[in-house]
Parts: sequence; C-alpha cells; structure tokens
Amino acid sequence: MNTFFSSNPPGVTEALRKKSVFVAGAGGLGSNVCFMLVRTGIENITVIDFDVVEPSNLNRQQYFRDQVGMPKVVALKENLLRINPDLKINAIQQKLTAENCRALVPADVDLIFECFDQAEAKAMLAAFALSFRPEVPTIAVSGLAGLGPCEDITVTRGIGQLYIVGDGVSEMNSETGTIASRVMQVSAMQAHLGLRLLLDLPAK
Repeated sequence: MNTFFSSNPPGVTEALRKKSVFVAGAGGLGSNVCFMLVRTGIENITVIDFDVVEPSNLNRQQYFRDQVGMPKVVALKENLLRINPDLKINAIQQKLTAENCRALVPADVDLIFECFDQAEAKAMLAAFALSFRPEVPTIAVSGLAGLGPCEDITVTRGIGQLYIVGDGVSEMNSETGTIASRVMQVSAMQAHLGLRLLLDLPAK
C-alpha cells in the first residue's frame, strides 16, 4: 500500500498510520469524511450509525444503488475496504446516545468527527467530548444546507478542543435541501482540518 500513498507529503503516511479516529454518523458527512481519511492513509477508524441506506441518500453519500437497504456502516465498511484492504474498521450499527457514549467512543481515540444530522445529537456528542474526552479534538458541523456560496463555509474554534465547520445558519428543510457539492465541501474541510490536527499542524 506504500505506492498507493506515494503522493502524500513525506512522513505523512507513516504518521497517520499510527492514528485512530471516531466518526459519529455514516451519512452525507460521515461517509465522505471516511472516504477522504482512508484515501489519505488513516488505517484505524471506528464509525457508528444505526440507519440503513435509502435511495434519497445516494445524491450525496458514498453508497451505491445495489446497497439500498443495507445498514450504512456495513455498506461503508465494504466500500472502504475496497480502497484499502488493510484498513482496521470497527463498524458499529447502533445509535449513539448520552448513555452509551463512554462505552462506544474509544478512550484512546486521537480525533472525533461529529457527522450527525440532528441538532440534539450534535449537542449531545459535543457535551460528551468536552466532559469525558477534553483532550481529544472534536470537529463538528453547523450549517451546510442549500446552495450558499463556498466562502460562507468556515472553521471556527469553540470551547476547549471543539472546532466547528459550516456557515452556522443554513438548516436543511424542504426549501433548502442538501446537495452533494456543499455536503462534500464541508466534509472535505472536516477531513482536512482533522488531518492537520493529527499531524500537529495549526488549525489555521
């Protein structure tokens, strides 16, 4: 697999191979974040999601028509292993809650990605991370719906080790919708920020 990552900057592949990440959600954000991390050289991923692949997911999520009806984490694991068969992926088909976070988020994880759709779930994970994994960077998302300008998507620093990607205002509804290009822009910024933090580079 060294040839596969030969375009990485010197030393990056070796450094990332030692890191582990936790991805909460395997939808538009989570599936795309995982794809980018694996293509960059991350080899240890825990991903959690309770949902199944639906036809409406296919406009922005890393799944295929023949995977409709499959649990997202099962389909995602299948797809990621096609990229890197050496990947160590713990795919958990379960809903992450305030009650099970401590058991399901690895204590030794290097980075947490918040990739949920619902505001309540986002707040729950951020609160957990700040309380029980305060030393671990957590990259959350707020505002990615619609066709807003690219430059509206920014990275802001929250409390402690919390980082927030998005425009901070656009919520998905029947008027705004979600479109692949904007979801992928936000997930790419999540993934790239995560890589910088894992490599001990400044967030900005």
